[in-house]
Amino acid sequence: MAAELPGLEALRLPGAPQVNPRQPEWVVLARSRIDAEKDSYPSELILLNLKSGEQAVLQDQTTGEPYGGHSPKWSEDGEKIAFLSNQNGVNELWLYRFAAGTAQCLVPGVQVKDYAWSPQGDKIAYITREQNRDSVCFQVRRLRYKLDGEGIPNGFDHVYLVDVETAKLTRISTAASDHRCPVFSADGRRLAYVVEFSDGDDLEKQPQIEIADLAQGQRSSLSPGAKSISALLWVNDKFYGAGKKTTENSVEFDKLFVFEERKGLRWLAVNLDVPVGYWVLSDVRRTGLNAAVQISEDERQIFFAGTREGRQLVFRLRLDTLECREVPLAANVIAFDLISCEEKGCEIVYLADSFKQPAEVYTGFWDLQNSVRPEQLTRWNDNPVLVWPEVEIKAYAYTSQDQIITRGWTMTPRSPGSKPVLGSVLVIHGGPHLSFGDTFFYDFLYLCSLGFRVIFGNPRGSSGYGQSFSRAIVGEWGNKDAGDVLGFLDTVGREEKITGPLFLMGGSYGGYLVNWLIAHDHRFQAAISERTVCNLYSKFGNSDLGFSINKAELGGGELWTDEELLMERSPIRYAPQVSTPVLLLHGENDQRCPIEQSEQWFNALRRLGKEVEFIRFPGASHAMAATGRPQQRRARLKAIADWLESH
Repeated sequence: MAAELPGLEALRLPGAPQVNPRQPEWVVLARSRIDAEKDSYPSELILLNLKSGEQAVLQDQTTGEPYGGHSPKWSEDGEKIAFLSNQNGVNELWLYRFAAGTAQCLVPGVQVKDYAWSPQGDKIAYITREQNRDSVCFQVRRLRYKLDGEGIPNGFDHVYLVDVETAKLTRISTAASDHRCPVFSADGRRLAYVVEFSDGDDLEKQPQIEIADLAQGQRSSLSPGAKSISALLWVNDKFYGAGKKTTENSVEFDKLFVFEERKGLRWLAVNLDVPVGYWVLSDVRRTGLNAAVQISEDERQIFFAGTREGRQLVFRLRLDTLECREVPLAANVIAFDLISCEEKGCEIVYLADSFKQPAEVYTGFWDLQNSVRPEQLTRWNDNPVLVWPEVEIKAYAYTSQDQIITRGWTMTPRSPGSKPVLGSVLVIHGGPHLSFGDTFFYDFLYLCSLGFRVIFGNPRGSSGYGQSFSRAIVGEWGNKDAGDVLGFLDTVGREEKITGPLFLMGGSYGGYLVNWLIAHDHRFQAAISERTVCNLYSKFGNSDLGFSINKAELGGGELWTDEELLMERSPIRYAPQVSTPVLLLHGENDQRCPIEQSEQWFNALRRLGKEVEFIRFPGASHAMAATGRPQQRRARLKAIADWLESH
């Protein structure tokens, strides 16, 4: 039986900080923890003074009861805080008034996905997905009728407006389409938002920016020409944002743009070969709504998150000169907000973590040159209970025959007097356009606590190493990507003179590659394949986005013209070649990689007499390992430990 790694429930997980617009020395953020006994993630809203370090829990001033929630945002006057709370089973929109000292739910029973304050603080625009289904039966009316994490809602994401004084609701959007990125004009009289699809046709995204005149009830529509839009800012007659130029799929980086009706769309910071956004994986983050693109108060500079070589960084774009520079924070940034921006420099509040340090809150003053003065404000994870195993981390690189460089790391237990390493676990990340990096990853420390070395890297397709590196995986699933992973493993093996058993582990796309490798390479003593893929042909039709993601990843292959290609790259075709024992872990409500993929793989391997075990997690979605029910996360860790120790 594996020893329990200390600290899972003692961890404190900070959310994205939000600066008070009128008193910028104050921020509000959520702080969550993992409660396995109650099978939940209790949270509280923290008011934090950036100068004194004073902290206070947001609570009802009459009863003293704290308000649990996440994703808080200040009103422009700093007198109110909106936040999301799932105390009633869905993420409802709540409002706290400092004058009254109490909070109220503005939209009871409504699942809110995103929201934005009006500049005057009298209205909030929010996004919710309307449910279009019946408990007896219902007609499917759209192609994207299901979505991982939401199940099968069958409806569209729509924009609503709520009056914060009267709680009156008004639906704003009208198209049979999903909508996102609500943003008000400076005078609060107009509301803009993205309409993702042509009315009633959600095969491919064709985003429009719709502008609603809230007083006149009139609407106008603009066509920016982007293939997707993930962030939107409204400055006078210009829209700044982030999106993709040619495809909605994550193989293409999100980049900054500016759009004017008369001048059209221009892409910005084109020489910065970095994806906008947070693309480094972790299994202990609960940031809530987390804006990757922000504009300074003087509207002259845009700050945005970007991922480069295993770290999430912050960049600044000057709108007058279009000069783009990295803010030298020297940290893996999880979330940030602007405190101030003046000629002498900018001050930022941010969350940061590292391989060995869970996330904490920091501030940093940047002199606009080459230095930042960081200050750590919280030490929520400096807890005697949090005793992590001592580990040594080393970086390695492997260059393939086509000159693609796979970079990665090893994490090896090095506790004083520790026993020899029991074996090495090669872990493959999902996506495939995500990445491993210098961030706190509980799974890795857990494996080290059991006595295993962890080997993890970023093969072709991973984010943060340039657009051409990301595209290098297109059409190469089960081919050059497998060569990258094994080449990196061989490099590490030679450098560290690794002996002892090798194990293989991965989830999602990583699970696909686990299945592929154990059918073509027999060096591994055992394998673990999570939320897996074994049949690309069937995934086209039963995944929420298989028809889009997998078609793009295979270079445009289609069911009725490229059946041979799809099956040639499907591990299930090679099931008779598998000799490695494999454990399958899968959530029953996974819509991204549906559980039928594990069912097919289990069925094939069991009928062929292979050693295979299959564990199902009722109700769990694709992200169960990082955000699922705590009891299921603990059960998953135990299953992994038992499987490795028994082999």
